[in-house]
Amino acid sequence: MSRRKQRSAFDKVSEFNKGRIVAYRDCGLTFSEIGSRVGRNQTTEMRICDSWMQEGTTDPYGLSHPPQCTTLREGRQIVRMEVMDRSVTSRTVGQHIESVTHHLVSARTIRRRLQQSGLSARRPLLGLPLT
Repeated sequence: MSRRKQRSAFDKVSEFNKGRIVAYRDCGLTFSEIGSRVGRNQTTEMRICDSWMQEGTTDPYGLSHPPQCTTLREGRQIVRMEVMDRSVTSRTVGQHIESVTHHLVSARTIRRRLQQSGLSARRPLLGLPLT
């Protein structure tokens, strides 16, 4: 069986059934007994269980989303700065975070963190003043 067909069989198992397979295996059932209950190939069940034992997840590609580049503390600090001064821009908040933690946080990340907490950052108006 080609690697592509193995992957497609692995991907077609729902998250619920993957959890059932892992739970049945933890209860001590053999792969043939699990196959009769879930209706999947033994090779697929072995792959799911191996993934669970090695990585702690049943997702074949690792995590479904990349890790956040800001910590919870930095996220709280972003929200606190915005609540205290509503006129501060996301770039200013990013520069402050960078000066404190010495790691770069983009303006888009700042806006995303504020949006997650129900706030919005002021975007600076870039234009020439009228005289």
